[in-house]
Amino acid sequence: MDLESFNGFTFDLPEKTYNVDTSDPKWSKPPAASLPAVPCGAGTQLPDCCTVPAPLSSQFSVDCKTYPLVCEGSTCSYKFTYEVASIVDLKKEVPQLNSTNSAVLKTITLKNIKVTLNNGLNLALPPVEVFIAPMDATSAADTRARKLATLPGHEAGFNGTDVVPVDAAGQTAFRSFAQNYKVPFKLLARAQLTAKAGQAAPAGKAVVKVGGQAEAEL
Repeated sequence: MDLESFNGFTFDLPEKTYNVDTSDPKWSKPPAASLPAVPCGAGTQLPDCCTVPAPLSSQFSVDCKTYPLVCEGSTCSYKFTYEVASIVDLKKEVPQLNSTNSAVLKTITLKNIKVTLNNGLNLALPPVEVFIAPMDATSAADTRARKLATLPGHEAGFNGTDVVPVDAAGQTAFRSFAQNYKVPFKLLARAQLTAKAGQAAPAGKAVVKVGGQAEAEL
């Protein structure tokens, strides 16, 4: 980049807070304290965790439509996708952008994503995928949503900060929404959570704060 001709600035992205909370109605909390460590899969008494034959049905029986249950690693596990969303309005939240009357920036680059995690869950928080999407998108499964990056997972009790680089595909995705900075967009965070047989039922809350640094050229 020709620094002498560069007309822009670097700014911090508005920090957004996401709660991964077992008290949230979206959380598919298991109905029992823990799952029995009963072998499952082909050739076992329990080929399908959602159809429990006698006499195992006296130990546990689960409605898989309510509590997603899968056979993983030869044991039954609860496994489901948990999503949270936030709105980003660069025009309102980044004062530096008010210095231009142009509706579209010449360029905008997402230099990194900064994530601070306080994992108060009693289980590891797996890697979290972050997507950017239009305001009316309700899920990362929306075909218009585009992935920015994957944030690292951490064990229960972790409290710290990671700075995650953004690859070319993530840069392109961010630019496609943020270049017209007057139009708000959504950030969607998605994680696939698992509670395995023998583990205590998930409890607690993880607080994830996501920000970062961007560079805009006017």
